[in-house]
Amino acid sequence: MLKQRIITALLLLPAVLGGILLLSTEYFSVLWATVMSVAAYEWLKLSGIKNKLSLIVGLIVLNGLFISIWFYPFANISVEWFVLIAWLLVIISFTGDPVARLKRCSSAFYSVIGIAIGLVVIFPTWLAMVLLHQHNPWMVLHVFGIVWIADTGAYFSGKLFGKRKLAPAISPGKSWEGVWGALLAVVIYSSLVSFWWQDNEQQQWLFVVICMLAAIASVAGDLLESVFKRAIGVKDSGRILPGHGGAMDRLDSITAAAPVFAAGYYLAGWL
Repeated sequence: MLKQRIITALLLLPAVLGGILLLSTEYFSVLWATVMSVAAYEWLKLSGIKNKLSLIVGLIVLNGLFISIWFYPFANISVEWFVLIAWLLVIISFTGDPVARLKRCSSAFYSVIGIAIGLVVIFPTWLAMVLLHQHNPWMVLHVFGIVWIADTGAYFSGKLFGKRKLAPAISPGKSWEGVWGALLAVVIYSSLVSFWWQDNEQQQWLFVVICMLAAIASVAGDLLESVFKRAIGVKDSGRILPGHGGAMDRLDSITAAAPVFAAGYYLAGWL
């Protein structure tokens, strides 16, 4: 399994870097829509939809949204939606025992909830990344960096110091110590990046705060997918990435971090 994970990661890395840094925003938006369509297909299955025709129709509708928004002026999209969606994910992920609540739902109602949340997970992620790429492709890579650094910090901090469970009903392996480790790692990383992107100390501090909020949201995004995987009784969202599971398994944190980072950057007047 570890060998598969390493090989897959090594193959994906140049593709990710090339897709972000070398493509124009128009081509990047198509590539990212393709990636998010795979994630959407997996999310529909997590929502309890097993009928192939329903899955195909769902993907057609989603891609219709991608296409329609491309012809809508990006600058006119209200940033409040980014903030609302991001913190909705936080509330859903951390409140009570959402797994038990979902299991008590009828299959039809469960699917409705899954599809509704899927729309506010998939669509804003695509839009946020396209907006960031349009401004500066390196910002897209930075969002991935926040998530990767946070995951690494959480893993080692949790292994060394983890005692208090973060959300035992959802993800027993996660601890509060892991969260603090993730935030510390992101603070160090974003502080270094801020010297490159921001001109004065006040902007540098604000940049670090935005990155911290994105890191917190990334934890919520991870937990949100775990809620649905546990509710439906699966380990991975798919098998498209050997050793890593599905596309959604790799993008769950991004789906929360990207809208938060884009919203923060917009509210700061930089986007």
